[in-house]
Amino acid sequence: MKRKKLTFLTGSILLVTTLLSFAISENEEIPKLWDMQKLRSAHLPLVDTSIHVEPIAEELYNKIPKRVAYKTYPLYMPGREPKGYYEWLLSQDAEIVFDASKIKTEADWIKAGELIYDMPQGYFTIVDSSRNLDLLSIITKEMQDSHELADPNGIFPFVKLVVRKKGTIEMGDQSCASCHNKLMADGSILKGGQGNSSFDKNFGLGLRTQALQRKMPDSAANQMVQGTFRFLFGAPWIKHKSQLNIHNAELNPSVDVLTSTVPGVMHRHGSAFGFPTAIPDLFNLKERKYLDRTGLILQRDIGDVMRYAVLNQNLDFLNSYGGFKPDNSPDEMIIQRYTRFSDEQAYALAKYLYSLKPLPNPVKASPELIAKGRELFKSESCIGCHVPPFYSSNKLSLAEGFMPSKEDLQKYDILEFSVGTDPSLALYSRRGTGYYKVPSLAGVWNRSALMHSGYVTSLEEMFNPARQKADFIPSGFNPNVNKPFAVKGHQFGLGLNEEDRKALIAFLRTL
Repeated sequence: MKRKKLTFLTGSILLVTTLLSFAISENEEIPKLWDMQKLRSAHLPLVDTSIHVEPIAEELYNKIPKRVAYKTYPLYMPGREPKGYYEWLLSQDAEIVFDASKIKTEADWIKAGELIYDMPQGYFTIVDSSRNLDLLSIITKEMQDSHELADPNGIFPFVKLVVRKKGTIEMGDQSCASCHNKLMADGSILKGGQGNSSFDKNFGLGLRTQALQRKMPDSAANQMVQGTFRFLFGAPWIKHKSQLNIHNAELNPSVDVLTSTVPGVMHRHGSAFGFPTAIPDLFNLKERKYLDRTGLILQRDIGDVMRYAVLNQNLDFLNSYGGFKPDNSPDEMIIQRYTRFSDEQAYALAKYLYSLKPLPNPVKASPELIAKGRELFKSESCIGCHVPPFYSSNKLSLAEGFMPSKEDLQKYDILEFSVGTDPSLALYSRRGTGYYKVPSLAGVWNRSALMHSGYVTSLEEMFNPARQKADFIPSGFNPNVNKPFAVKGHQFGLGLNEEDRKALIAFLRTL
């Protein structure tokens, strides 16, 4: 049953120098999150159409505990915390910060949604006064040694401290902020940006640390990696080297790939090992018709964003892919192991995400160069796929080698050609639809991982024709680690001379 809430739509009229404010109340429905029909119909078919994606049954979903949003606190680099900070934290009572009954206005929902954006889904105890447990110095030293980014105040922006019980400090991670907070060059934190945490590097080092701490022989360490990768990336119906890589994975080569992954790129679950995903920013999200790099989920309304969020915060591990389940645990273990958003939390989160807009570039080229670049943007056919004002056609482009069905051509917004980029993520992963969505270029100036797997890190490199040659070594993710790797596809603009290339890039950096 859908629940109703009272909201106020606020607006203002500027009349000479007098600002008049008014509020109009109306009833607005909160979509039911776990609507099985809408979950199924939002999901695009996989490349192998015999594999149907089925989310967990509503009855089991409803038994999974709802998350509780506790107040979060910053984690500091060693020695950078205020005097007595951690002792003070140990004296704090648990404080719940999200209460849907107190939300009355649109602004309230957005503010509450930011709390959910920051809310961790995983917790790790680092200080427990009742057990004389204190891992704080070890954790912060490891983060410092792995060169995890910190702001000018020494705060790590991608994790939080949480007090869920007085006398215990936990580190919380895997929030939306963990992947979509960007530490800017001026030290500020941009929420909703292309995050620049060293996620994969820490993942790889964590695997190596486990093997060393447990004194695993090579065979056991390799089995640990293979089991982890099957859970994260397994798609046994796919006959491709990406799946063979999982079954034959070895610790050291795997860690080499993970630790060489640049910020802004991650091996997200459901992708394929060796074919990670460039983290998207979350700006202008309401305007996007397809969600996920491969257009996996249709966005028809705010309810689809809510469902996409809960799936991507681990509940898609419980999906059945033609009978294959990444996590095939008994129901009682699932209920103990997982948590989920409440409908109100997911709705607030979606409202907050809808409010996020890209930052304007503070650095601009000359008006003449920008104007020239704008004309080149049209003459080089960029505008055909990247349509203003959103700078995306909101369509799906074909992965090289994929042919859609006639039914899909009628049902979805598909460009019937491929730009020739690496098709692996779209064809050989359990997120694989055969398509890549046409990305928006709004805010592209502020991204440091471009193309599907973040192979290049700048617009200059993107439009460098040398990237397509066999001896090229990209500055972004390189599946060959330090060996040459040709970054193929998207030839638009590669034939420009140096002067025109500078003009086109100058225009793109104004978007």
